[in-house]
Amino acid sequence: MDFRGKVAVVTGASSGLGRQLALDLAAAGAVVVGMARRESELRELTDEMRRVSPRSGYVVYDVAAAGLADVMAAIEREYGPVDILVNNAAADLKVGLRDITVEDYRHLIEANFLSAVAATLAVLPGMIERGSGVVAMVSSDGGRLPGSGPGAYPASKAALGAFAESVSYRVRRKGVRVHVVYPAFMPTAMGLAALDRGLRRPPFFARRTVPQVSRLVLRKLGGPHFEINAARVIVWATVFRAVLPRLFERLRSSR
Repeated sequence: MDFRGKVAVVTGASSGLGRQLALDLAAAGAVVVGMARRESELRELTDEMRRVSPRSGYVVYDVAAAGLADVMAAIEREYGPVDILVNNAAADLKVGLRDITVEDYRHLIEANFLSAVAATLAVLPGMIERGSGVVAMVSSDGGRLPGSGPGAYPASKAALGAFAESVSYRVRRKGVRVHVVYPAFMPTAMGLAALDRGLRRPPFFARRTVPQVSRLVLRKLGGPHFEINAARVIVWATVFRAVLPRLFERLRSSR
């Protein structure tokens, strides 16, 4: 995909994969609008982006809050129609199964799923009308191969993948590409926090660095494939589960 002059919005851009995607898109010639809650990190990001993309900027906003559609409309008024939307923002909980509440689940669904739905629905009509556009949902391998735990995070990511797939079938023939990104395990703040809470460190072939995943996403954006898989071994694990479900469940439960 030729990113030069394209307007790209990246949510969760203050750190981790979102920050790297914003920098790489700017370096490729896009006008990038980073969105996150922490303004100081966004200012630093924007200073870096403007060295190669002077029109790039940021918006301080919590994607889980109401009114995201209005924020997206304001971005389009200032920067022009959004050509690329990367729904990367995500949250996790430090709550175990015994202590988690329905409100905790509701919060993660708002932050990880409904925020992406709201942003996507805000830009899709314009993309369809123009006959071009790209939307990427950054999911999680836990969304398709959940492990032991309260299940709030993988459930929110599974919903994100299902939404993306359904929408992709509807808009593909209209020139709009929708992708779901499965980034494998990355040593981001969220990933390292999960290890601190007891997540077993994935094997090396299921781990990737943030720059590796960002480069992969930029190579695949706008291409023919719905899924962007950073670790192909996870794809084979889903096949293993489908073919030998009882064995898979025993192995998974023993971890």
